[in-house]
Amino acid sequence: MSSATLRYPSSPVRAPARSKPAPRGASRVVVKEPRKVRLPKPDFVVIRRLIWPVLLVLLVAGGLSMGDQVLALLDRPISKIMVRGELSQANQQLVEQLVAPYSGSSFFAADMSQLRAELKQLPWLSEVEVRRVWPDQIRISLEEQLPVARWGEAALLNNSGTAFTPRDREKYQHLPLLQGPQRAQQQVMQQYQMLSQILRPLGFSITRLELR
Repeated sequence: MSSATLRYPSSPVRAPARSKPAPRGASRVVVKEPRKVRLPKPDFVVIRRLIWPVLLVLLVAGGLSMGDQVLALLDRPISKIMVRGELSQANQQLVEQLVAPYSGSSFFAADMSQLRAELKQLPWLSEVEVRRVWPDQIRISLEEQLPVARWGEAALLNNSGTAFTPRDREKYQHLPLLQGPQRAQQQVMQQYQMLSQILRPLGFSITRLELR
């Protein structure tokens, strides 16, 4: 017997499809992203110029408020007035009368310049010092005039030739009497001191000296 071999036609193999190249010169479609809304940038220079005055006003206002509170805590009524100095009894009483209104007043509000001016008006005081001592004291240092001679019938002279009029001048009648023109007080005192130094070793003293 003869054999026969049958061959069936195989299906053709198809090549993969190729994409067509884009024609030259053709524009491509590009998708553009949406633009972000641009906000104006803040001007920091202007902001700083506005902030500093506001901060300064706030600091000043806060400082004044705190200062008043601190002052209220520190301020106390004056409870003690100390007077130092060797004064006669009459003069001591007069000084106490002048300083009495300041007792109980505000420590910071009390006018020390006014008190000193009132004490300086007393003619028999040569030195006056007034100062506060926290928390509630006033210290006053006084120095009385040292009379060396009488000047006329109504005044006394200290060792520098300055005239003053004490309240109790009657008790100084034992002092030497010096007289002269009103502008010659220091000149007469200098002559009195010079002559006293010359006569004292001889046992003499001057009871009256007049410049004419």
